[in-house]
Amino acid sequence: LLESELFGHEKGAFTGAGKDKAGRLEAAQGGTVFFDEVGELPPELQSKLLRFLEEHRFERVGTSETIEVDARIIAATNRDLEVDVRSGRFREDLFFRLNVVAIRIPPLRERMQDLPALVEHILGSLRVRHHREAVQITDDARHALMAYHWPGNIRDLVNTLERAVVLARDNLIRTEDLPDRLLAPPTAAPAVPASGLSLEELERCHIEQ
Repeated sequence: LLESELFGHEKGAFTGAGKDKAGRLEAAQGGTVFFDEVGELPPELQSKLLRFLEEHRFERVGTSETIEVDARIIAATNRDLEVDVRSGRFREDLFFRLNVVAIRIPPLRERMQDLPALVEHILGSLRVRHHREAVQITDDARHALMAYHWPGNIRDLVNTLERAVVLARDNLIRTEDLPDRLLAPPTAAPAVPASGLSLEELERCHIEQ
């Protein structure tokens, strides 16, 4: 089904293929295709995508007719593709073919100066979606957002703010409308003694930590 979504299919190519269908690549003729989470592509599709990147041509599922498409490719991933290449999970030739111009977007915790603008932008969208145009956020809640390390990056921030918009009373987001994980201080890891332990005791300390 993913192959059909990308490359299209001919009628009768598989069960449920009741009519011809153009794929996303074919629809992008003269435009841009954005592959989100390209690192999740299964191996069999990686080779087909590589051929398209090199030749700008492909066949729909169920036919041998070749289609040529001129489209710009932008790919994004949250995985370390170089590690995946070394482990054999991602094709090396596809990695180098995609890695023409690389732009690294730092995680949110490394660019907290962007958070106030992101909060306003996301809240603007959520106000419209949930029909709560007047909802605002208190200074204490803003400080709690700034103090958090955001392991889930932007999606984590969006989910947190959406929860707050839904729960907010009197059109005001307070700290109690935020998830508990944002308000609880991080738990300090127990210290592991550097010496004087047997190997078994040291192993136990590390496992407990």
